[in-house]
Amino acid sequence: MKDLNLLYVFEAMWRDRSVTAAAENLGLTQAAVSASLKRLRETYGDKLFVLVGRRMEPTAVALELAGPLIESLNLVRGTTGVPQPFRPEKSERTFTIRTRDIGEVVLLPMLYRELQRTAPDIKLHTMFTRIEDTIPALGNGRIDVAVGYLPTLEQDIHRKPLFKQRYVCVMRKGHPLAHGTLDAHAFGQLDHLLVEYGGSGHLLLERALFEAGAKNRIKVRIPQYLAAPHCLLSSDLIWVAPEILAATLSRHFPLTYRPEPLGLEAFEIALYWHDRYHHDPANRWFRSLIVDLFRKEISKPMSGGREMSGDRDLEVLAKPFQPSDMGDEPRYQA
Repeated sequence: MKDLNLLYVFEAMWRDRSVTAAAENLGLTQAAVSASLKRLRETYGDKLFVLVGRRMEPTAVALELAGPLIESLNLVRGTTGVPQPFRPEKSERTFTIRTRDIGEVVLLPMLYRELQRTAPDIKLHTMFTRIEDTIPALGNGRIDVAVGYLPTLEQDIHRKPLFKQRYVCVMRKGHPLAHGTLDAHAFGQLDHLLVEYGGSGHLLLERALFEAGAKNRIKVRIPQYLAAPHCLLSSDLIWVAPEILAATLSRHFPLTYRPEPLGLEAFEIALYWHDRYHHDPANRWFRSLIVDLFRKEISKPMSGGREMSGDRDLEVLAKPFQPSDMGDEPRYQA
């Protein structure tokens, strides 16, 4: 058997006699256990476990296989032993993060600052891959984690929510509507800049602009976020962007931002990693570091938007999830 993870599924089914119970004890979804059971059945040409009453009872073939398979799994456990703890203060490892330029702006400064304090020899590398290339890269270790709004990233992937985020309208200081009324009608009459990338959840934003009557008012389309401020500074374009990015850029550019008038739903920024590295000590440490940083840093006031927009009722929605909401949420598709 090439995939040792199938041995763990067989052992759990043998012990629990239930797909649901096996999934809970393995920390997987029922779909993942069912998919593994299907592969086991194909490997051995037998159903292995069949429903008898309310329990999944072993077939004659499973009864014959159980001893050798479970003994083999125990031998694997004995030879591998307990994984050695990761010691970040002594590590020279490079961690690779899949993110866009928005993630680099928001995450990298605080992450690097913390690493300088706790693990100065660890290095960081960021890359941007297409959604369809991200899962294999996470699975083969080319990428350690992904950070962002990636609702289509699911197969064999674990997800931990970091914070919720809303959209705001970003414009230059001195824009005609920087302090005026910005309702849906006025919004639809303005010239817009749109950062577009089809692989993320931000397609919903383009659809909202179309529905607001601004389809023909999208005057500039760009694939990356960081060119946007330069376009805004010399024009009356407005840009609908995540508030955490607007607040960060407003600290460095003469920009202001206002609540968007369309009532767009908040979206979730999350941390993603592959099931293959779910228990890897180094990966676990790095994930915990990122989660803790966001929990501390994102809750701090982002003064850029309030100071520069003049809107005292503009409350920051970069709201971190509470610890009770931070449990791993594995997602699997067979």
